[in-house]
Amino acid sequence: MEGKGFTCFLVILGFAVQGSISVGCGYPGAPAHSSVRFTGSGIDDVIDEEETLLKETELPEGTVATYSCERGFELLGPARRQCQTEGTWTPEGVPFCVLNVAGGKAPMQSSSLDGGIPQRAVDGSSAQIYTAQTCTLTRPEHRPWWYVNLLEPYMVQLVRLDFGKPCCGTGVPGTIVVRVGNNRPDLGTNPICNRFTGPLEEGQPLFLPCNPPMPGAFVSVHLEASTQALIPVQLSLCEAFVYTDQALPIERCPQFRDQPPGSTATYNGKCYIFYNRQPLIFREALAFCRARGGTLVDESNPALQGFISWELWRRHRSDTTSQYWMGAVRDQNDRTVWRWTGSGEEVSVSFWSLPQGTEEDCARYDGSRGWLWSDTPCNARLNFICQHQPRACGRPEQPPNSTMIVTAAGNKNIASQYEVGATVEYTCNSGSLLIGPSTRSCLDTGFYNEFPPVCKNIECGYPANIKHGGYTLINNTVTYLSQVLYSCDEGYEMTGRARLTCDIDERWNGPPPRCEPIHCDPPVIIPHSFIQIDEIDETEMANKSSVNRSLFVGSIVTYTCEKGYRLIGSRQILCLQNGLYDHAAPSCTEEPRTSTVTLPSRTTLRPATSSKPRPFITTKIRSTMPPANTPTKITTMITTLKAATIVPPNGKIPLITSEHMATVKETESKKSNVNIQSTVSSSSSILNDHSRDHPQDNEIAGSGADHVQAGTGTGVPEPSGPLQVDTFNQSTSTHQAKLNLGAVIALGVFGGFVFLAAVITTVVILIRR
Repeated sequence: MEGKGFTCFLVILGFAVQGSISVGCGYPGAPAHSSVRFTGSGIDDVIDEEETLLKETELPEGTVATYSCERGFELLGPARRQCQTEGTWTPEGVPFCVLNVAGGKAPMQSSSLDGGIPQRAVDGSSAQIYTAQTCTLTRPEHRPWWYVNLLEPYMVQLVRLDFGKPCCGTGVPGTIVVRVGNNRPDLGTNPICNRFTGPLEEGQPLFLPCNPPMPGAFVSVHLEASTQALIPVQLSLCEAFVYTDQALPIERCPQFRDQPPGSTATYNGKCYIFYNRQPLIFREALAFCRARGGTLVDESNPALQGFISWELWRRHRSDTTSQYWMGAVRDQNDRTVWRWTGSGEEVSVSFWSLPQGTEEDCARYDGSRGWLWSDTPCNARLNFICQHQPRACGRPEQPPNSTMIVTAAGNKNIASQYEVGATVEYTCNSGSLLIGPSTRSCLDTGFYNEFPPVCKNIECGYPANIKHGGYTLINNTVTYLSQVLYSCDEGYEMTGRARLTCDIDERWNGPPPRCEPIHCDPPVIIPHSFIQIDEIDETEMANKSSVNRSLFVGSIVTYTCEKGYRLIGSRQILCLQNGLYDHAAPSCTEEPRTSTVTLPSRTTLRPATSSKPRPFITTKIRSTMPPANTPTKITTMITTLKAATIVPPNGKIPLITSEHMATVKETESKKSNVNIQSTVSSSSSILNDHSRDHPQDNEIAGSGADHVQAGTGTGVPEPSGPLQVDTFNQSTSTHQAKLNLGAVIALGVFGGFVFLAAVITTVVILIRR
């Protein structure tokens, strides 16, 4: 336990020392359409990502990251962040580079007063105080509203409102509700982006983020007084901003020196350039657009028609006679069919004005008819609209703690511009998991084909401790894909997986292993021996007194042979750490016995008459076999050790030496009880069977081998001492002859047959007579 505690102390101390050393910061993260400039201590040269991407995964403490946005985008959030000692950036949060998509779009409000028309809120000019030239104003109403039609759905992230006149009286707060969606905004049915209740002061901006970003083409603002009784209030906005980072700025569109200022607009991933200073005939206008990589507008749908109509109306409010070419021509084979010049497909969705009774071959946007379509001669000189694809997608988002590589289309060179066809590859720093796509491609719409990924920092916490063991953090971290290696103390072996990995669910990918004590097999019990076991764990020794069990490492088994047996092999065997003994079990071999008898010269005489059987003096010697799980057969040896002397009638004492052996089988069930640190010897069993009154197998009645039933007191005194013979408490009389019951029965049956034969013979004779 002391060693284990010391190991844990070293591990904790190591982490404490590691935590006290600055490890630097990972990449701070960058929003889309931005660039980051790194300066500060530890950096030899200033790193500007406008020139090259940062390839380092760790920045030193004190590094300053300064953010800037591309042209057309505004920076929202902290523009400067610094790396701290603990490896974090302050202030927290990555800024945004967003684009205002409400400028110049189509607004509307519930009512207007004193020239405060709804267009004042999207004209790009704000003011600190209310003026009718820059701010909107409604009449006093219970629930006034204002909305803007963005002309296409956007992912709205933030709405900023600059208020004109204050609301709603002294000490009366107002409630502003912002809704985003595609339904009619005046009905108030679109989802709520955000809500604010409080004082609405003149010239003060109010920021209302949509969390999460909400899609929609309509953004509406609703005002009401926060009182129990509704009171009339006025809504006044000097400027409204609708921000998103998923919009195509005009800076991504082709730029030409001769195009009019402010002539470019974007819609649904395409660029539209309005040429109104150099009228051309249809064929020249088509060739002009194609020469610059574009074409005349050669598609149509209600949303696109609304966008073009709004842009033309905004540019020609005072000139309703303007005309613009479009890319539709009449089919020469079928005069009722119109086809697009680019694809040659039939025009399926059209927005023709009332027919004028002419059948010209070309079509135009007619300002005198609300910018609907009209047929016109192809040799007329009109303005035109060129449609282009964007050239680049801009820098994509880069999550914190990651690196990003940009590969140009068709090769593996690093591209300095994020042009169409370029591929962006993301990798996360060690300890972070990439959630999302690892690669993104720039499409011809000016957007990337996937959502930006996220590098999630995953920590599993410290692993669980195990009994009789410990662990080592391989790379001294507990973050994603970190590994821990378990080990067991001396004398223990591991059950389970030793190496675990920090997984995606912030857990180690398996349960901790267990350290089980190493055991040796139960010691071999050899015949004619005693066993003594010495164990290190006294608790286990006290709980388990059986010899037939596994032993712990370090246990010592001592063998001792019974008297009369000699030990062959190692007297002690030791349980090793590999679960084996250091020596094989010994054996007990019976020691050789030498018996020498010296007899004088004599003459053996046989008595003339002897009415007594030959006497024998016997001793029982029992040998107990080793205990086992089942009863064991034990063989008892009965051996004649000494001779008896008989005096004949003539008075001479002859020397009669006889030595005989008889074997009696005995079956006895016996269990051995060998206690630890105690010796157990085999004891002799005494044959005691008083129920045997008849000769058994391999025995002859009245012979010397039948002395077991007849007793040994046949006129010869019993020896004393260790060779004493049991008498079984029987009478000392000699054997008497016993009648055989089977012979009697056989004789009776035979006599019966003879008698029956005589009777039958007599009856037959009498009948014949």
